[in-house]
Amino acid sequence: MIKLPKTKIYSRKLQLQYENTLIIGPPKVGKTFLILEFLKNFDKKFLYIDLNDLRERRLDILGYDLVIIENYNRFYPIPNTTTFLTSQKDITVRNFKKIYLNALDFEEYYSFDKHQNITHSFNTFLQDGNFAELIFLDDFFKIQRLQEIFRLMPYDMDILRFLCSHIGEKFSLYQIFQILKKHKKLSKDTFYTQIDLLQKDGIVFFVDKFNALKAPKKVFCYNFGFKNALTYDKNVTGVLENMVFLELKEEVYYLDNATFYLPQSNKIVLVYPFINQQQLQSKLKKLPKNLSDSIEVVTISNEFEMQYKNYEVEVKPFWIWAFVE
Repeated sequence: MIKLPKTKIYSRKLQLQYENTLIIGPPKVGKTFLILEFLKNFDKKFLYIDLNDLRERRLDILGYDLVIIENYNRFYPIPNTTTFLTSQKDITVRNFKKIYLNALDFEEYYSFDKHQNITHSFNTFLQDGNFAELIFLDDFFKIQRLQEIFRLMPYDMDILRFLCSHIGEKFSLYQIFQILKKHKKLSKDTFYTQIDLLQKDGIVFFVDKFNALKAPKKVFCYNFGFKNALTYDKNVTGVLENMVFLELKEEVYYLDNATFYLPQSNKIVLVYPFINQQQLQSKLKKLPKNLSDSIEVVTISNEFEMQYKNYEVEVKPFWIWAFVE
């Protein structure tokens, strides 16, 4: 048994039910706190086991109404009672419902933020990323904490650092391999194995160009806050694109002169941190013709509407756009 922490436990959009459940998610997205939130109203007997706890030993798991096994591996026996499992790996366990947990979206982040000022929340979200714990951490320690989390991730640090430092940029995998090979000893097998693992575990995402899968891919990370923790190079456009990408809930591509194209909803989403009507008019002229039914423009602070051909184009700051989405 464990005692629930006295700290406030915030609700996520995703909620657990009392059934065998496997929770998949990258490091620090809140898998443990999702379980703790469920336990707040659970009045039966439960057992908590963390297989990463160095003190952990095999326990008698009989006689409990709920067993929680964090950082599950296939060698640990699963009890016959209702069980919650967590894993950073995208595994499958027979007869278990599998759910995927991501880091906070902006609506969740704002609900967690004690300042309850939407422009302040947006500024910290943009700067710090989407880990809940950083909301409650003093600014002085945030970069250090992000670097600690980064160092503990079980992947090739050089590959991961390159990808997280270049979010929003376009590369072919071959280009990335050639760049990295100049600075470290790296085989093709190791490189492509790591890339596959990073994608499968939901750490890094590659967005293809629509109808051109061999073209360079846009790189995004599950936490855009790593960018500022790994490099002094400021790329506000790349970070904002990453923020928007994580809010999109359907298949995503990019186009020449268009940040994102969503074929399922036949929509183009443009991301420009700062833009006025004249600049936008020029950008819109470069879009493919007759490809989409709607155009959305996401900015840091600009907000206006304009008519372009048959489109009513709405330009919205990220925090307004994210809440509407």
